[in-house]
Amino acid sequence: EAEALFEKARRGEATGADRDAFEAHMMWEMAGMSVEDGLVMTIHPGSFRNHHGPTFAEFGGDTGHDIPFAVDYTAGVHALLQDFGTAKDFHLVLFTLDETVFSRELAPLAGFYPSVYIGSPWWFLDAPDAMLRFRSAVTETAGFSRSSGFIDDTRAYCSIPARHDTSRRIEASFLARLVAEHRITEARAHELIVDIVDRAPRRVFKL
Repeated sequence: EAEALFEKARRGEATGADRDAFEAHMMWEMAGMSVEDGLVMTIHPGSFRNHHGPTFAEFGGDTGHDIPFAVDYTAGVHALLQDFGTAKDFHLVLFTLDETVFSRELAPLAGFYPSVYIGSPWWFLDAPDAMLRFRSAVTETAGFSRSSGFIDDTRAYCSIPARHDTSRRIEASFLARLVAEHRITEARAHELIVDIVDRAPRRVFKL
């Protein structure tokens, strides 16, 4: 069936439903290959690229008109997780541009499936207030260990140290509030901050 869909696409005859089915099949295949090869699979959905045609025509891509849209993660990865959600050593990191799914979908998925991790705030969301909302939204359901740790996906290479410093300060701020509210001890906060900014990324991405 996948081969037939591929041939339809090559002939320019594929429907929207055909494309969706083929993309779903390829995602499943990539998960299987990740399990076989011990690789980490990441999914970064939810961006309508080049939203403004005239700007794209004049200036090209990556010129400020990529717009987030909603993604249904719970249904979208359901079939994949039936086969790979508890597969040994499979790591699936789910990123989002829609912070409404942090507590509703991503945290429960990561809280149940041992293969699922929550990608750190990305693109439009890697700003101080959004990063703090992320940590508040996911931690009560998924804990600290199910998030990926901060990633440096920027093309502005000189900003990478400052971005990581910002992330560390936000994480420390969240932990400091928990200490002030007597929800964790200061010693536990010291352990957690090292895990969040160093050990967790190494563990999640198999570094």
